Amino acid sequence: MPRTVCSATRVTRSTLASTLADQGKFDEAVQAARAAVTETRQRADTGAGLGFSLTVLGGFLADQENFAEADAALGEADTILRKLLQPSHLWLGDNLRNQAISLYRQAKFDEAQKRVSEARKIYLEGFGTHYDHYPTVLMIQGLILNKTGRSREGEVLLREALKLRTESLPKEHFWVAIAAGALGECLTTQKRFAEAEPLLVESYGTLNTRLGRQDPRTVEALRRLIGLYDLWGKPDQAAQYRTS
Repeated sequence: MPRTVCSATRVTRSTLASTLADQGKFDEAVQAARAAVTETRQRADTGAGLGFSLTVLGGFLADQENFAEADAALGEADTILRKLLQPSHLWLGDNLRNQAISLYRQAKFDEAQKRVSEARKIYLEGFGTHYDHYPTVLMIQGLILNKTGRSREGEVLLREALKLRTESLPKEHFWVAIAAGALGECLTTQKRFAEAEPLLVESYGTLNTRLGRQDPRTVEALRRLIGLYDLWGKPDQAAQYRTS
């Protein structure tokens, strides 16, 4: 089989991994993403397809908070993609987005901001605000601002991200729930608990239903909700969710 066809096949497998994650089959998604990378390496294929596959795997690993492996995969992919593709290529933007997520979760906010700004520029210049993951980069930037003492500025971006999600997706879509949860976290930081509560309750309920209790995105939504009630001084509600 020609090398280009092999590469395309493994890109398809990485895309399948993303589809599995969207269905709440997160462990299967990670396995599929690993398999795509492993097979590519076994065939000594070092093309852009390997960069794509590493980007997908690195994003899942960051969600699992396996940061050392995530950063290694995303860094290798960055090197490959910058060598072989144009600086404006979508795959590079997606890699930078996943790097930013990993760095944000490690509280490396300056580095995360640099990566997400690069990703946002690629998305805007090449694909516009309606690219699937443009709201994601807005959320990352908004959450960085929230964590660095600029919650009001972050709120503006997070509201824009939620607006874009609700305009393009059904209310019950898990991407809408993720955006609502990010905004709810920002409002919690500002002690606007009554505004945050319905966002966080709905976010957790949707993610629990759509993706399952053990999915990392559901776990994060639950953490946000418990954190809200702890800060609000409502221990009974916090305890209810801790034991749910």
